[in-house]
Amino acid sequence: MQLQGMAALVTGAGSDGIGAAVVRALAAAGADVAIHHLDQAAKAAALGAEVGAMGRRTAVLAADLGDPAAARALVGEAEAALGPIGAVVTCAATLARVPFLEITDAEWDRVLDVNLRGTFAVAQEAARAMVARGKGRIVMISSINQDHASPNLAHYVASKGGVRMLARAMALELAPHGVTVNLIAPGTVETDINRKALAEPDFRAAKTALIPMGRIADPADIAGAAVYLVGPGAGYVTGATITIDGGLTL
Repeated sequence: MQLQGMAALVTGAGSDGIGAAVVRALAAAGADVAIHHLDQAAKAAALGAEVGAMGRRTAVLAADLGDPAAARALVGEAEAALGPIGAVVTCAATLARVPFLEITDAEWDRVLDVNLRGTFAVAQEAARAMVARGKGRIVMISSINQDHASPNLAHYVASKGGVRMLARAMALELAPHGVTVNLIAPGTVETDINRKALAEPDFRAAKTALIPMGRIADPADIAGAAVYLVGPGAGYVTGATITIDGGLTL
């Protein structure tokens, strides 16, 4: 119950992925949690019911984070529902596997708008309130692609490289105000945005062969790091990346 009394906002928690796993882990550690989703009302409501069954307060909020105004409004809606938000975990992301020479302007814009600009807008809005209170935790779910390229993902890796440097710049500027900003960089995870590709036996086998631990990650493998980074034991950690990839980048 190390997070007892904390209210958190988790973006991108409406799918069966990292966001939902983070919501469950934060609630299990005692936090009240605002659950963000886009067009996944039924799954988000079911997740909210799980949080409520743990005895935590919750709010289910919809927003398209590709729209900066909606992204900023989301923070205010979360605070209106749960009070001051002490931690934000940005999990919302989109991904489309397209060869570099075939990426359209619209595909590029959508991935960058959601993954980078949406993360920026939510984090900046939350940080302003946190700075005024003199404390806060921001965790960005990035990817090992923040440092490593992958085929057919030029727009995605560009967005995650941007998230990495955004987090580091924020950490530098916000540290004097009691606000920490950190990154979690997962490897290959069983999530909705990966499910179609991982359903192809050859793709799954090739990915698994690269991982020394011999398996694709479950979203729950990622969530514990988020609990640590928003908890009392990480008060002196900022600008850091926790890589969770089963040894893939080795």
